[in-house]
Amino acid sequence: MRPTALAGAPAASKRGSSRGAAILAFFLCFFPSILLGQTDLSTQEPFSTWNATAGEAQEILQDKRASIEDLERIRSELSEQRDLAFERSQEVSIPARAIEAQLEALGAPPPDGATESEEVAAERADLIEQLARENAPTVAARQAFDRAELLVGEIDTRIRASQTEVLLRRLPSPLAPGNWTGLPGEISSRTADFASDVAVVAKEEVTSGRAWRSAPLAAGLAIAGFALIVLVAPWMVRKLAEIRRREISASRRRMLSLGSFLAQFAVPVLGLALLFVSPLVLNLQMERGQELIDALPALIAMLVVAHLVGSWVFGARAAGDRLFNVDGDLATKGYRLSLTLGVFLALESFLVTSETVYGFSPATRSVLSFLVILVGVVPLWQLGRLLRKIKNASDTGAQSPGLYTEQAPSFASDVRWLIAWLLQISAVLALAGAALGYVNFSRQAIAPMVVTLAVIGVAIHLKSLLVGLLRDALGETTEDEAEGGFLVSVLVSLALVCAVIPLLALVWGARTTDIAEVWRLLTDGVELGETRISLTTVFTLAIVFVLGLGITRWVQRLFRRSLLPRTNLDRGAQSSIVTGMGYIGLVITALIAVSTAGINLSSLAVVFGALSVGIGFGLQNIVSNFVSGIILLVERPVKEGDWIEVSGYSGFVKKIAVRSTRIETFDRFDVIVPNTDLIAGTVKNMTLSSTDGRVILPVGVAYGSDVEKVREILFASVEGDDRVMADPPPMVLFVGLGDSSIDFELRFYLSDVMTTMVAKSDVLFRVYAALNEAGIEIPFPQRDVNLKGLESVVAAMEKR
Repeated sequence: MRPTALAGAPAASKRGSSRGAAILAFFLCFFPSILLGQTDLSTQEPFSTWNATAGEAQEILQDKRASIEDLERIRSELSEQRDLAFERSQEVSIPARAIEAQLEALGAPPPDGATESEEVAAERADLIEQLARENAPTVAARQAFDRAELLVGEIDTRIRASQTEVLLRRLPSPLAPGNWTGLPGEISSRTADFASDVAVVAKEEVTSGRAWRSAPLAAGLAIAGFALIVLVAPWMVRKLAEIRRREISASRRRMLSLGSFLAQFAVPVLGLALLFVSPLVLNLQMERGQELIDALPALIAMLVVAHLVGSWVFGARAAGDRLFNVDGDLATKGYRLSLTLGVFLALESFLVTSETVYGFSPATRSVLSFLVILVGVVPLWQLGRLLRKIKNASDTGAQSPGLYTEQAPSFASDVRWLIAWLLQISAVLALAGAALGYVNFSRQAIAPMVVTLAVIGVAIHLKSLLVGLLRDALGETTEDEAEGGFLVSVLVSLALVCAVIPLLALVWGARTTDIAEVWRLLTDGVELGETRISLTTVFTLAIVFVLGLGITRWVQRLFRRSLLPRTNLDRGAQSSIVTGMGYIGLVITALIAVSTAGINLSSLAVVFGALSVGIGFGLQNIVSNFVSGIILLVERPVKEGDWIEVSGYSGFVKKIAVRSTRIETFDRFDVIVPNTDLIAGTVKNMTLSSTDGRVILPVGVAYGSDVEKVREILFASVEGDDRVMADPPPMVLFVGLGDSSIDFELRFYLSDVMTTMVAKSDVLFRVYAALNEAGIEIPFPQRDVNLKGLESVVAAMEKR
């Protein structure tokens, strides 16, 4: 199903495509998933039926006039039989496995020129013949699978060629004045036909009274839908925003996040569903114009979706709700352009449906298509200009505050610039194609681009809502939890990308069978050694790994917040235990995920061997740092919170990671030290075994001073200081006779080495004041300076 139908395609295909443009704008934007049904085929399908279907497919392919409907029908049958043949080709019967075991017991066949006993040779030949009979169905299934695979590929090529031919079919140019002459007459005639059909249905409904009985319910559903979208959802958003601005608890913030998600997404979706259903309640039946009646809900849905997307992306009412940080005028203009593009999609879908039901001449079709495409080209071009203005505002920093903060403004700005140019190029191509009569090409150039913008806008808005909701639910109080929040953002983005890619493929012309074919290739997977790697395997691996990682984080948080604080372990030991639990949990999670996914690692032994060689040579430093980090966590010569000196830097250990350790210096700078330096180098740890520390304070006094008095002053300077330990007691040492001073050392121990600098400063204040009060001089170095040749200098000056 595509957003537009190709003119000239068979009626059935055009009818499906006419409703596709309307339904796609609703379902693609709000339900980003594809449900691929699997037919329950009987495992007893005879091989003769497969041969008959293959023969019919070959006949249809040889018929150059075969319709797309016939090709799609035979392709569907071949696809079902191909899947069944693949399942049978993977089956190995128990008797066949038993025979293979017997052959293995006989050993390998003798090499060329060698012989074996007649009994063994006869038994080997008999077992080989039995094995061939047992494997005959499997071999036939593989042949059927290969044949069906080839025929499906040929049919897809044929269908694409037919679609390309229709896409490039040319109608009369609307620029020729003569093609406009029949337009009023045809429109009047088709309007009269539709009015006649409506009059017949109205007469029947009035007679039966069925529509009148359903009218109140339809009106009530429509009013409720409009109220939810226009009144209830905006009111809820405003009220929740007012409450969130107040100081509230974390649990209430989580509830408000859930309410905000419902208000911005779930409530509008519910209103849209009511609007979509309300016209269907009337159950009107028309002879020819029934498709126009059936398309009415989708046309309404397009306009409502355009309103919602414009509100979500540009937020014309509130600056805090805008996806782009723009001022009010640009936001209002962007919202109006979104509405105009929604009107274009509705008109284009209505025109395609009208062409299918009532038919128009080629000239009229070309003129009407040209007028409708003009409605879409102008806002698309202006939207491209608007995005360039937003880019310029982003580059200059002239932006208003918005709801979403750009993490990479330069990248986002470049993406907007690229999208802006793509929009304008699509507008030019659509206008040029419509002017030359290539109506189908013009529709394919502009309608998918508009739907793509809607899908991307909704996906970005939904991603922001989900990430905000999950982050509020999980909380980010620690660094590890902040990393978990980033992981949540990445996983949500990845899930939305996986959902959006198939939708965009459908929008740009891919058939559902193409999506199903890609899905089959992903689910069947590829053989890697003795293991088949498929999408199911990858999903199982990812889900189990994410669940295990979440459980590991939860256990770490439980130990960090509840269990370890009740023990007598220091902060460094607690951090080491939590970090070690993270590494162990990661390894166990990886092993469980690989085992659950059914991946046989023995088949990858050669690959792992090559990687180990590469690790040994190319990643030597990384592995060395990783092993050193493990040693640090186990041996704990350095732990978090320690005051250390390493590689010329002194500071506190803040975090011991896998590759490196982060140290915060006294200047509040972060120094990243490789773990190898902490293991292989020399590290001075002031707080490894205790927080006690010795201070050596040198003091020099002038010659002739009373040394006993100096001794008393130095002892008195540390008496009564609670930071100075009594055991070991302070000491005053006479360490030498210097060039200009008598040198002493005051040595004392502090109970907390963290106070070294402050304690040393306080003691020096007291020593200096006491020495001055006692009249003891603190000398400074004195030197004799001898000038050579001074007499000649003086004699020269006297002569002058």
